Amino acid sequence: MLTPMDIHNKEFKKGFRGYAEEDVDNFMETLATDYEKVYREYSELKERCESLQDKLAQYEKMEATMNSTLMLAQETAENVKVQARKEAELILQEAENKKKQMVDETSINMQTTQQEVDSLKAQTNAFRAKCRAILTSQLRLLDDMVIDGSSEEGVAETPETVESEEN
Repeated sequence: MLTPMDIHNKEFKKGFRGYAEEDVDNFMETLATDYEKVYREYSELKERCESLQDKLAQYEKMEATMNSTLMLAQETAENVKVQARKEAELILQEAENKKKQMVDETSINMQTTQQEVDSLKAQTNAFRAKCRAILTSQLRLLDDMVIDGSSEEGVAETPETVESEEN
């Protein structure tokens, strides 16, 4: 590529009927000045393009990093969800086991209590039967005493003894 200096330093051979030297020099001077502006703009744009390409590469790296971070965050969130589900299932299972254990204990306690109630009923019935037997034997004894006592002297009949004899 030609530089502005190449254009500025270019010399042409002079011929017999050549162009007017002053016109060519003026044109070459204008051409060199314009070309220098264009060449400077081109250099600046080239530097700017390289800078933008560097920034683009940096942003692409950032994008890749953000994508990998996002993927990691999604994986972590999914792992947290799975772990939470497992923990919830474990808690539910423990609660179910505890409920079953409490129901079993309650059932055993109810059976034990029912056995105790049945035992107490049996003891109460046995006690009542013994009391009834004792009372019956006492009544017989009393009846025997009254019958035997009426023949004895000194026992006076009172209305109460008459009444108990009638019963």
